Amino acid sequence: MAATLSRRRFLTTSAGAALSGLLEGTRTAVQAQGLTSLNIGLGFHNLDAAAAWIAQDKRFFEKFGLSVNILEFQGGAKSIVAIASGEVPISLNSGIEVINARSQGIPLQMIGGLVNKFSFDFVVAQNITSPSQLRGTKGAISSFGGSSDFAARYALTRLGINPQDVTLLPTGDETSRLQALQTGQIQFTVLTAGLDLVAFDLGYKPLIKLYTFDQPYQSSGIAVNAIWAKAHSAIVDALMKAIVTATVYMKNPLNVAAALALLHTHLPIKEGQLRQGFELYRDRFYSVYPFVTVPGMEFILRERKMTQPVTDFYDNSYVQALQNANFAATVAKSI
Repeated sequence: MAATLSRRRFLTTSAGAALSGLLEGTRTAVQAQGLTSLNIGLGFHNLDAAAAWIAQDKRFFEKFGLSVNILEFQGGAKSIVAIASGEVPISLNSGIEVINARSQGIPLQMIGGLVNKFSFDFVVAQNITSPSQLRGTKGAISSFGGSSDFAARYALTRLGINPQDVTLLPTGDETSRLQALQTGQIQFTVLTAGLDLVAFDLGYKPLIKLYTFDQPYQSSGIAVNAIWAKAHSAIVDALMKAIVTATVYMKNPLNVAAALALLHTHLPIKEGQLRQGFELYRDRFYSVYPFVTVPGMEFILRERKMTQPVTDFYDNSYVQALQNANFAATVAKSI
C-alpha cells in the first residue's frame, strides 16, 4: 500500500464562511463600483470548474460588468441548499442535482452544460482485479443524490454489479475519497479526469473509464433559480458571456501555459497530471457554446424512472442567443 496522501484542503471558501460572511447581505445582485456584485456557488472542486476559475482569474466576469465571488461548497447538495434558501442565485452543479431539486419543488433550471458526458474513472483498491470482487465492499461518493453517487451506481451496473450489493459512503470531495481508499475504509470510488491521475501515481487503477463511453450525461453545468433569472436576465447573459469567453481562451493553443498556471492555483496537483487532465477537458469535454445536453438530461430521467418532461429542467435560450450572434468569434478578437 502506498503511503497515505496528506489531505490538501482545496476549498478556498468553506460553506460556513460563505454563509456567515460573503453571502451576508448579497442575496440579490447590487451595483458597486460600476460592476454588479454576484455570488455564485460551486458544488465540486475539479476541472469541471475550469471555465469559471479562468473567467474569474482573467477578469472576464468584469469584462461583462460582473464582480463575481465563487463560493465553494463541500458537495453539490450544499450548493443546492444555498440556492434553495436564497443565499446564491446561481451555482455550478450536476444535472442530477438540478433534477432532484426541481422534482422537489425548488425552481431550478440548468442554463448551461459544462461537461456533457461522464467525467469519471471508477477507481478500485489494489487487491480488486475483477468486478465480482466488488460484492460486499464499500465505496465512497461525495453525497447521496449527487453526480458521484449517480456515476458510481451506473459504473457498478455496467460492471454487472447490483448497487444494492455494495455499501456507498458519503465521504466528501475527491481528496477525501482518495484518502479513504488509501486508509482501507473503502475499496472503490469515482474520480474525475486529472484527479484520477493522482490515484494512478499511488498505484491504484481504473476498473472502468466512464468518460470513454459515448453515453450523454449532464455531468456538470450552470444551475440557476429560474424565478430570479427571469428578473435578472441581463446578469445571466453577462455570466454566460464570461463563461464562453473563458472557454474560447482555454481552447486557444497559445494560452495553454497561462491557463495551466491559473488552474494550478486552484488545483495544486502535479504539472503533468494537470496538463493531461486539462487537455482531456479542453479537447473532449468543453464546448465553446455550453449547451445543456438534452439527451443527457433525458438519460438521467430514465435512470431515475421519472416521467416529468425534460423541458422542465433546462433552458438553452441564453447559450442559443450567443451562438446566433456569433459571440465566440467576436470575443476571440478581444482576448
